[in-house]
Amino acid sequence: MVIFASCSDEDFNMTSTFVNSQSRATYTDQIPIELSTFRLDSVLTSAQNVMWVGRCEKPSLGHVCSQSLSRMSDLSSYGWAQKEKYDSVTIVLRHTGDYQGDTMKAITIDVQRLGEPLQFAVNESYFYNVRNFKDSTSIGHFSFVPRPHSRPRLRYRLDDSFGEELVAFIKEVNHLSSDVASKRFESIMGGVRVTYLGEPEALLAFRADSMKITLHSHIDRVENWKISRTISLKSTSMQFNRIWAEDTESPFDKLTKRNIRVTEQESNSHSMMFEGLGYYTCINFSSLKQLADENFFSHVVKAMIRIYPERDTYDKHEIPTTFYLTEINRYNALGDVIYNSSGGRVSATLVNNIIDEDEVFYYADITYYINTLLASGDEIDEDDGLVITWGSAMSPINYNYMMFNGHYATKYKSILEVYYYTYDRVLR
Repeated sequence: MVIFASCSDEDFNMTSTFVNSQSRATYTDQIPIELSTFRLDSVLTSAQNVMWVGRCEKPSLGHVCSQSLSRMSDLSSYGWAQKEKYDSVTIVLRHTGDYQGDTMKAITIDVQRLGEPLQFAVNESYFYNVRNFKDSTSIGHFSFVPRPHSRPRLRYRLDDSFGEELVAFIKEVNHLSSDVASKRFESIMGGVRVTYLGEPEALLAFRADSMKITLHSHIDRVENWKISRTISLKSTSMQFNRIWAEDTESPFDKLTKRNIRVTEQESNSHSMMFEGLGYYTCINFSSLKQLADENFFSHVVKAMIRIYPERDTYDKHEIPTTFYLTEINRYNALGDVIYNSSGGRVSATLVNNIIDEDEVFYYADITYYINTLLASGDEIDEDDGLVITWGSAMSPINYNYMMFNGHYATKYKSILEVYYYTYDRVLR
């Protein structure tokens, strides 16, 4: 068994309520926690800087599909010369080298323009819920054979009919007001969708900020004068990966909306992380109310959460060394990353038990977070909790899938270990 014992000065920051109390009891306890899984239907690329395109199959989940949608800048600032002639229109993407699937087969990517403006629905959270955008038109597709760890810059030609529409817009825009020009451009390209065609099962990653559409032309003079006009992303905050599941027969089928959770009791005592494609593990502290009873006031000296990754659901050579914890409410709206009293982000530490090689777990010090909840005076909502999130510097393709044992697992139960004082509440 591995035992941790540590204290820090921040844990003993007591108010006069504690100091003037005449009675104190000391407790150590293992408080049950409950893990659950929820899913985002859309993941902003600004958070991970990756456009995910394709489909893959994962244990306990089935096929997960992703396409990337973007809002683009327009061509209002450009003009068209009298003798200028259209040549072509191309799209540029940069593959990150991250890839799952058969590397011996060519992968086909389809580029579509949306027939309506790409709009973002933002509620109280960072979730971006989107429509299906059935009204779309292909403006070109291309195939390439991905090579793991290579990062090629891909340039492919799109349909000339689309390019000619862009030329017509540039010629017309000088006679339009900026508002009218913007609406006119959105009728040509309300947004761009990059999706996947073909039979090979593959999931590919492209750099989110790499996508550009370039209009090529020339003017015949003594020399052939080439001209390029670029349509780039408005920003990665207006680009997202739309996620959905296909052909699944698992408890996670019910994750059709962002406010739904699958508890560990419903999913064989485990939860799922697939952060790159929108599946997250939530941690709830249903027993925390016991520390905040109306007659006593508790001060937690140390609170260590211990989370067990499920064996055989990850490559042991690529298991993440840490993760962060973010607040979440009952509506699955994400809040802030939690911090310690020094203002640093709380991160988990990976532990391998040298005595029991099968025991691998993460632990994190959440003392300041727990004491803040207890001291707030507010009613503790059992549906509020924390979400596991991995660091953006990690390669998502290596670290994006893992199962965790819940508190109700038969062995290696995830728990919250607490050492605390309970004082009589002194009313003054």
